[in-house]
Amino acid sequence: MQGKALERHIGAGDHIHVDLTAPLSNMFFPLMEFIAITGVCWMGIGFLDQLPGIDGSNPAASFPPGTRNLLLAIWAGLSVWRFGLPLIRQRRFRVIVTDRKLLVRREGLSSKYDSIPLSYINRIQRKRNSLVLGVGGHHRPYVINKLPRAKKVESVLKDLQYY
Repeated sequence: MQGKALERHIGAGDHIHVDLTAPLSNMFFPLMEFIAITGVCWMGIGFLDQLPGIDGSNPAASFPPGTRNLLLAIWAGLSVWRFGLPLIRQRRFRVIVTDRKLLVRREGLSSKYDSIPLSYINRIQRKRNSLVLGVGGHHRPYVINKLPRAKKVESVLKDLQYY
């Protein structure tokens, strides 16, 4: 269930209170782009694949032979760039609250966790779906944006802060 990078950060006796990833609703606009890209590219491929008319004429025959494969490559590249990569980035975002620490993996392709011991957190504040943490030893607050269930994470952190 847990990855190797995560096992290094969570101790054997730690109890996980919150384990969140980005919701799939964040992928609405990339999904709409993917549908539009698929529609446009496959309409072009369908035009190139059309059969000759009754009179024997085929307007698609005037295109070079590799045009269909080029359109297919363009569709695959745009699909990966506009849908695949955002999906991977969004699903890699993770927030874990244990008995002793807060672990945050930012969205992106890296798997680096920010580990903040709960004893270092001296201020917890929520602004809509962002969590603003005052961390001891740092002049600037630690901000987690676009946090799903930010209210729940705030209440759990406030409950665990006094142990």
